[in-house]
Amino acid sequence: MHTDVGKFQRPYVISWNLTNRCNLKCEHCYLDAGGKNVRRLSTDGFADRSELNTAQCKAIIDQIADFAPEALTILTGGEPLLRKDILEIIEYGSEKELWVVCGTNGVLITENLARILKDSGLRGLSLSLDALDPDLHDRFRGVKGAWDNTVTGAKVLHRIGLSFIVQTTVGKHNFDQIEAIADYAYQEMGAKVFNLYFLVPTGRGQFVSEISQDQYNEVLTTLSLIQKKYDGRMVTNAKCAPHYIKHLYEESPNSKFLKSFSGGAGGCPAGMQYMGIRPNGDMTPCPYLPVFGGNLQKQTMAEVWNNSELFIKIRHRNELSDRCGACEFNGACGGCRARSYGVTGDYMAEDPLCDFTPGKYSRESIDTHPGLVYGLPHNLDESEAIEWGDDAKARMKEIPAFVRGMVMKSVESYCQKNNISQVTGDVLSEIRKKMPTPKIFGKD
Repeated sequence: MHTDVGKFQRPYVISWNLTNRCNLKCEHCYLDAGGKNVRRLSTDGFADRSELNTAQCKAIIDQIADFAPEALTILTGGEPLLRKDILEIIEYGSEKELWVVCGTNGVLITENLARILKDSGLRGLSLSLDALDPDLHDRFRGVKGAWDNTVTGAKVLHRIGLSFIVQTTVGKHNFDQIEAIADYAYQEMGAKVFNLYFLVPTGRGQFVSEISQDQYNEVLTTLSLIQKKYDGRMVTNAKCAPHYIKHLYEESPNSKFLKSFSGGAGGCPAGMQYMGIRPNGDMTPCPYLPVFGGNLQKQTMAEVWNNSELFIKIRHRNELSDRCGACEFNGACGGCRARSYGVTGDYMAEDPLCDFTPGKYSRESIDTHPGLVYGLPHNLDESEAIEWGDDAKARMKEIPAFVRGMVMKSVESYCQKNNISQVTGDVLSEIRKKMPTPKIFGKD
């Protein structure tokens, strides 16, 4: 599978670290965030601790809305809810039709704050849960009481109807508890999405011992079981583990859980469909990669995305070195570029957490034919396959842009197979009733 670098005209997902401040002291924090009593790194990627003011943040939102309209914009930190202007930033992003969500540790969530966030236009939040034992979670997060506050916050969000994701970072402290944590996220917290993150050794994460390759493979097997167990009830994703694709393919080349990012981005969308912004405006292909293509106070987002050497080079997956370069899953996987950099100092090196030997299945690139493809074109007015009614278009606006093209393709295929000449709101409702998945469309 060839990476078509010309296809990456915009990012679909933007992770924006709004602040270095945090009310926790997590062992693995990639941003090296925290309060004044946290010892800070001073290497190049962490030297500038300045933060953009409200006006500067709004100017960046203007850039996002112009260059990457309707992008999924993740406001995170540190702890973004510590910013006094967070509601103003959320409201402005929502007014500009961005899909604004918040990455928080959940400690500050109260029912009053949750309602205010919902009214401000926030689409959802992500919460961190790293153990079922409160003391173990609190030690990992660095503050006593973090577990109780996060779990209580999740129940508040579930009660008022504000969507949230539960995120867990795999480590030696919990690698044998992952299924139990997922069970708790669904059964007790009411999560519709469970994201399992694999540690990237950057920021304070470089001082945390990673799990072994054997343990990593064991967790991938567990994750596959969780996906099947909660299929249709809770979406389960592997994060910072693109070679989960290889694992699924080995289980079954026709696995329904195989997914990819369009244009040959494969399993790691860094710099192709995904990017990060640091608190000072530095722009990176991935928030876990402390290397920057430019600063949005000095250059436009379009200039950095299109012209910086970093963003251009990271898209050339056919130039990856060592095993990732030789691998038949190069186009479908691509390895984690941030982990490669964290271990070797080279973001084009092989992913050291993968133990696969290239050539096992083919000497040519393998197309895994994923059923889920993110970042496909989604302009309904330019569809040549079928006509879209205004009510259906409005419903599709309730789907994040990065998955809208995939949904559009699926809907049009359904209509063609059933001799339906126009997509209407009623047609979308009909399709929705047949989908054993958490709600996608704006309404049932």
